[in-house]
Amino acid sequence: MAKKAPEVLGEPRPTVRDAMRYGAFAGARLVAGEQGLDRQIEWVRLMETPDIQPRSGDLLLTTGFPIKDDRAAQIRLIGRIAESGGVGLVVKPLPYLKKLAPEMLSESERLGVPLFTVASNVQLIDIMAPLLERIINAEHWRLKQSLEIHRRFTELVLDGKGVNEICRTLAELLESAVVIEDASFHLLAHAGGGGDPHRKETIQHQGTPQRVLFDPQIQRMLRELEQKRGPIKVPAYPHVGMSRERLIAPILASNQVLGYISVLDNPPHNEELAFLALEQAALVLALSIAKERELSEVEGRVRGEFLGDLLFGTYGDEAAAQRRARHLGYPLHGSHVVMMVDIDDFRGFNRARQISEDAIQALKREFLRRVIAVVRATYQRALVQGRSDSVVALLPIGTEAGDHQVRVHALGMQVKQSISDWKPGFSVSVGFSGPTDAPAGVAAAQREVMSVMDSLARFKRWGQVVAVPELGLTGLLAAVADERLVDYTRRLLGSLVEHDRARNGSLVATLRAYLETGEQQQAAKQLRVHPNTLRYRLDRIREISGVDLEDAETRLNLAVALRVQSLLGM
Repeated sequence: MAKKAPEVLGEPRPTVRDAMRYGAFAGARLVAGEQGLDRQIEWVRLMETPDIQPRSGDLLLTTGFPIKDDRAAQIRLIGRIAESGGVGLVVKPLPYLKKLAPEMLSESERLGVPLFTVASNVQLIDIMAPLLERIINAEHWRLKQSLEIHRRFTELVLDGKGVNEICRTLAELLESAVVIEDASFHLLAHAGGGGDPHRKETIQHQGTPQRVLFDPQIQRMLRELEQKRGPIKVPAYPHVGMSRERLIAPILASNQVLGYISVLDNPPHNEELAFLALEQAALVLALSIAKERELSEVEGRVRGEFLGDLLFGTYGDEAAAQRRARHLGYPLHGSHVVMMVDIDDFRGFNRARQISEDAIQALKREFLRRVIAVVRATYQRALVQGRSDSVVALLPIGTEAGDHQVRVHALGMQVKQSISDWKPGFSVSVGFSGPTDAPAGVAAAQREVMSVMDSLARFKRWGQVVAVPELGLTGLLAAVADERLVDYTRRLLGSLVEHDRARNGSLVATLRAYLETGEQQQAAKQLRVHPNTLRYRLDRIREISGVDLEDAETRLNLAVALRVQSLLGM
């Protein structure tokens, strides 16, 4: 059962406006500085000697005796309070000051420092006592809340709870919507309802969208957050969907940022409690994330080693493979599909951007993490391994593999979309094997997929999601050297290509349309020419190349040559 959020055990520190309702202060007269009434009082002090220095959060009470004969000092006192962060001044004019200098009032109004006067029969201690009692009670409440927050989060750590439970607890404590993301702004957990468009988009896309992260105002805010190294309150950024204020705290371990906590719709009266809770939550989350990362790395290595042995046939005998699979929770029964995700033209990407080696490694780590996240969302027990600029996965599709093509193709599209959202202009190709048995058939399935990926890369068919059975003729052509393919194409199409080049003709395009449609009327419609024009062009093709378009084998050879021409960009 979830633990209930701690009840409010007292009230927060009073503001100057609140103080006007307590004790003798209720009879005080506000003479200037009304705009500062919402400042929070941290302490109340008497100022009856000249050496008293105003401090931040102080409400000062004075008879004016130390400055009764110094009009300039009376005026400067307001400035000193404002500079120090004081919250106001209560003056008992009689018997020493008689009357406040007009300049004191104007300075108080200008600086927003609330200035009060009280009657001569009012004892300043009668103003101080109820206020100090309220402040001390508020500090007592703050301490109890801090201890309760500390206790709740300490229990989570001792119980070995993870990020999700910590997130839920924080949302309960603050009665707010909470989002936790890692250092790359990938969603780790969320709890609590409500939120603005940005929060909803973050949950939907499993992390903060890149367009938000690259916004200059958001970049400045994140730099400020790193420098502060603690929770801050950030304004709304409506232009990126952040329509409300929120509290954000970094999750730090030593000098490394492990992630971020975002709190939305926090009740205003709970802001101080929220900052306390965020600090505690950030601490336990740092421990939890570091622990989960370490466990994940160890598990990833073990699972990756097992996958590597399956892919290269070095797993020993079948009994050994079965034991390792049971230990890792991977189901070897049923059918399996080998999946490979390859970054398209990664060398070209690096050359164009001149990325440093550290940045390249960071890019590969994030690429692997994002692919794993998408794969595990559909196939939780999949084995995944990173290889330089590619990722290989073994997907357990079970005993009913009938609809696996639809499922794995949808997975490939999700991987493509995830990488595109992360790095616009950065594309990947995804290849799948056909269903195979494990462990015996995995190595052969990998070879099939690598052949698919080599074919896509060789012919620069980037951004594809292809399964081995779908590759067909292209897969066969991939096994033939470029020189032989070029020679084959020139023998069959060379004369037509030369004719088109010399006369700006379209005989090759006409031949392709005719072979694709298999019928003259459809080919004419596709080319948007009159059927008589198409027949004339086909006659010219026969004359120039000497081919018999009625012969089935000839048509097949020409179709293959046209495919090679397209693949090689000839």
